[in-house]
Amino acid sequence: MNKDSATRLGVPYSLFYIFVFMTMGIILVFWPLWLSDRGLSKSEIGNILSIPPFLMVLVSPAIALISEKSGYSRAVLFTTALVSCTFFFAFYFAEDFYLYLLLQAGASCCFLSLIPLGDTQTLKAVRLYDLNYGRIRLWGSLSFIATSFGVGHLLDVIDINWTLWLILCALIIVAFFSLTLPKLPKEQEKTTDNPRIFLRKPSFLFFILGAGMIIGSHAAYYAFGSLYLTSLGYSKSLVGFIWAFGVMAEVLLFAFSNKLFKSARSLHLIIIGSIAGIIRWGTLGFSDSMVLIIGIQVLHALTFGLTHLGSMSFITKHAPKDVSASAQSLYSSIANGLMMGLSIFVSGILFDIDPSYAFLAMVGMAATGGAIIWTLTRVVPPSSAPPAKEYIHQELP
Repeated sequence: MNKDSATRLGVPYSLFYIFVFMTMGIILVFWPLWLSDRGLSKSEIGNILSIPPFLMVLVSPAIALISEKSGYSRAVLFTTALVSCTFFFAFYFAEDFYLYLLLQAGASCCFLSLIPLGDTQTLKAVRLYDLNYGRIRLWGSLSFIATSFGVGHLLDVIDINWTLWLILCALIIVAFFSLTLPKLPKEQEKTTDNPRIFLRKPSFLFFILGAGMIIGSHAAYYAFGSLYLTSLGYSKSLVGFIWAFGVMAEVLLFAFSNKLFKSARSLHLIIIGSIAGIIRWGTLGFSDSMVLIIGIQVLHALTFGLTHLGSMSFITKHAPKDVSASAQSLYSSIANGLMMGLSIFVSGILFDIDPSYAFLAMVGMAATGGAIIWTLTRVVPPSSAPPAKEYIHQELP
């Protein structure tokens, strides 16, 4: 496929990521502030944000299984986005803490399932047509930057209650663009084994645990970063800029990531993300210097960007095609579900005592995840990406 054709084929995936990460930018940066404005305490917000990710361990793989078995991946994406939108809309009528908890569970489980489902479709197109995953995915990061910065300025002018309506509009657009994704041909792979055995292999489960802990170490920042920064006296527009600044570095990584994605050893990329996490969370927890807080955000390119890139590369190279969606969703449900939920819960308790304790706990998570992945490098041999148009996954021990 020539460069122009590949670019055209990648456009619908880029548009999908643009609006998914627009939604994520609003939710991650400003949703805790909306909840706080409704009179909820930091510990209550921590509970509301921590419970739903635990449910993802069951919900996200179940949605992925429906997508795999039905063959209607775009319809599943569309329905999931609309269901999430419905749950968020119900927040307008909610006043009770337990109702908030129930609605957040439904809204988050559905929204967070959109990303692994979208990644599955994108990575399938990458394999079939040799597309550049990083170039497609960077549009999501650019959207996150524009959203966090732009909405921050907007909410300095209008009421914080508009946050809910912005989320609803973004989710409706996500639902629309999920239907514009290309319908891809089935991949052929000769195998005599049951592909679902892959999901139970210890090496795959340890990979999920290690990478999931590094992704989960973002919990204190994701859940309480905006509250922490506003407590230091930062305006909403400055908070939005700080979030955006970190993602700018991630964009640069994705822009030049094609060689890394195809040829670098996946597990080594994740280990680098772990080391960066130790530095990033340690610095954020023990400094209130604006210059240092903004500067350390460049490590987001490594703590999230490189960890995500390494994880997607690992799954692409090793997962049988019949369980690729389940592998993506299982990874996401552990990383963004179980690990994130546990970390948010612990962070909420520690944050009420002292914010530095919460970030110190995240240092421990990033270090432990990196140690697990380093151990895995001793077991899993180096591998290269499968050739385009021919799907041959590489077995894990």
